[in-house]
Amino acid sequence: MSQLSFFADVSDLILAGAGLLLGTLLLIWWRQQSERWYSIFALTLLAAALIDVATFSLFVVPPHNVGCPDGCAGHMGYPLPFALIDLNGGISLFLFDFVLNLLLIWLLLFVLTTLSRFFAEAVDLGSRSRRFKVGFFVFFFIVPLALLPRYFNPPEPPVFGDELRLSVNARRAAETTYNVTGFWIQRLALEDIRYPPIQVPDTFRGIDRPQSQICLRGYTYFYIPWMRYRVTLDRPGVTPLNMTQLPLTGSCWQN
Repeated sequence: MSQLSFFADVSDLILAGAGLLLGTLLLIWWRQQSERWYSIFALTLLAAALIDVATFSLFVVPPHNVGCPDGCAGHMGYPLPFALIDLNGGISLFLFDFVLNLLLIWLLLFVLTTLSRFFAEAVDLGSRSRRFKVGFFVFFFIVPLALLPRYFNPPEPPVFGDELRLSVNARRAAETTYNVTGFWIQRLALEDIRYPPIQVPDTFRGIDRPQSQICLRGYTYFYIPWMRYRVTLDRPGVTPLNMTQLPLTGSCWQN
């Protein structure tokens, strides 16, 4: 089991059982409502599988030093992680975690499809024009999926205490001082925090607290990662000193 699963625990298994029960009930309801229920099931399952595979590349938490000075492993996948990134960059995929994530994504799509069915009957979609049907599909499927980053946080390392304060201040600086978020960048997620050494004259003894640098990953519509931002805060960790835009590849601490 340890080779098949790394992230799942007992609570995830309970939720998976509840999800299967809900999915079975929705499938029974669809069989009563439409003769094409099998097509709806197959299409949502295929879409969930494609999204599950895509999250392997879209949602990446690299190995980091947040909360562990010696380094913590990263992970891939969302909303449930299913791949582990060790400190050397090696990737381990866990099949059971992958299937759990697939089940959750399929269930979300199936519920969204069911809700769309209710709205379609409410507006008598079958008798509407093609333009209206296209608008209905865009409004109830495309737009909600595109705007998900505005309402749900992407994966990031867990932070507590002073590191939580630094991450909040850096995120606020990127959003308000440097105007990173807006029309295109929908959400910022923490990647890592480091404390680079600073050079101070001997006359300023006692001022030895390093500045903090916070690496943030910016997501645009559909949770597509777009750019990374390195925010440097002053020694108290309150005032932003500068911000550097960086590509998604390579280290966030490169010059």
